[in-house]
Amino acid sequence: MRIKSTNIFAPVNVLLIIVNIVVFNFISNNIFGRIDLTENRVYTLSNVTKEILRELPETLTIKAYFTRDLPAPYNNLATFVEDQLDEMKAYGKGKFQYEFLDPEDEEKLKEEAEKFRIEPIQVNEVKADKMEFKLAYMGMVLIYEDKQEVIPVVQSFENLEYEIVTKIKRITTDETQTIGFLEGHGEAALREAMTYLDRELRKMYELKPVDLTTRNDIPEDIDLLCIVGPLEDIPEKDKFAVDQFLMRGGKLLLAANKVKTELSQMKAERSPLRIDPWTENYGFRLEDQLVMDLNAPTLPFQTMTRYGRQITMVRYPLFPEISNFNRDLVALRSLRQVRMYFPSSIDTSFAVDLDSVQITPLLWTSERSTFQNSPYDINPLTQQGKYNYDQAHLPLGVLLQGKFTSFWKDKSVPLNEEGEPVSEDDIIPVSSDTRIVVFGDAFFFQDQYVVQGLDNLTLVLNVIDWLAQDERLISIRSREVSSRPIGEVSDSTRRTVKYSNLLIPPLLVILFGLFRWRVRKASKKTALKDFRYSGQGGKE
Repeated sequence: MRIKSTNIFAPVNVLLIIVNIVVFNFISNNIFGRIDLTENRVYTLSNVTKEILRELPETLTIKAYFTRDLPAPYNNLATFVEDQLDEMKAYGKGKFQYEFLDPEDEEKLKEEAEKFRIEPIQVNEVKADKMEFKLAYMGMVLIYEDKQEVIPVVQSFENLEYEIVTKIKRITTDETQTIGFLEGHGEAALREAMTYLDRELRKMYELKPVDLTTRNDIPEDIDLLCIVGPLEDIPEKDKFAVDQFLMRGGKLLLAANKVKTELSQMKAERSPLRIDPWTENYGFRLEDQLVMDLNAPTLPFQTMTRYGRQITMVRYPLFPEISNFNRDLVALRSLRQVRMYFPSSIDTSFAVDLDSVQITPLLWTSERSTFQNSPYDINPLTQQGKYNYDQAHLPLGVLLQGKFTSFWKDKSVPLNEEGEPVSEDDIIPVSSDTRIVVFGDAFFFQDQYVVQGLDNLTLVLNVIDWLAQDERLISIRSREVSSRPIGEVSDSTRRTVKYSNLLIPPLLVILFGLFRWRVRKASKKTALKDFRYSGQGGKE
């Protein structure tokens, strides 16, 4: 029997096809669907972004200046940016608009881009087996009422959503929080030693140096004070200024090393920093110890042999790699691995008697850790076999929150160099609810110690956002791809995995070949039998 096929070119069918295409395009322009298999859904707009876009009070316009037809690896960048802006527009309820412009051949657009401080950058391009240079625009400007925020260059897919959302939040909010960085005691300089941190924080906050050599108090507009790596002792009058800042409800981030180290000379000694009685009043003390952990990187060290100087790869426990975080806190929930450098542990036993202070550990060492007391030995070649790694979960980061009592309660105000009180105001004896975060290491987020793939910078940025009570942005930044360390296994497990990888793949190929051979043999038998049965193969 012959089956007649339906004519797809019939008028009714053509009309139905057109209607389906129109309906499909309408739905696809208003409803997004995406299968994102990454662990943190890095290619999907977060709920926070959608919420911020829906809450836009007035129309926000983004002008994206991108050169098309760029060479690899920039060739897909313009498409990715346009797709992300298009998705954001769908959630903006008409108040998020964007223009995608290519200034390549239009002088007017070039002048417009340069007016917004978006300059072309040089990219490499291979043409006819020759390396050539090309100027390309890859920036955008956000315009909201009479305010502007610029992203001069977008060179990576990573962090694009966070970049745009932080700019949106900054440009649509009248109030900006201010973060102060204490100076004058050998602290790490923000613009010199922490440029990565400086660049990221300036996207959302005002940053100010706080030099107490020229004043006696912390400015009123500071919301969070950071003390990073003081190398000298802090005078009483400066401690008093920080104390009263806390009593006013200000928040504090303290990161310090209690042991002074010089790795190039393999020397370590106790730091001149003497803050124990002061910090014990708030419930914690940084120990004069060096924490060691067998979960640490293998690094090259120079050794002397009878053949001369040689480079030896040695595990260095004084650079512990931390993977134990308090996942109950949103700031730490998505972190994977942080490396610290000559850290000290934190003793919080002093807070036991403080009913109004709550202690929360943030991160701690593995089950195979220990610590050194003075005299310190930081030479890895003389440490081997010297220590028993029988300590576990030594705290390297701690949160204290609640109402703190002033160190100067029932005391006199400190005097300045002229013998006069540094303040004429009454001492505030007890704080309102506030927070103190303490790290036993000040190196881990400084430029020379930030390692790509580790979460060092993300950790401190998330903690600062959390201290500043801007928790919503944490969920966007924490979705970045980060380190995925492989857990240590026993020698027997390694051998099992090794020989399994060697033997199982060829064995599977052989088994598959045998299976195919049996199937083909059975198929031939069946075909021959059917052929004979049909009577077309002649007599048996």
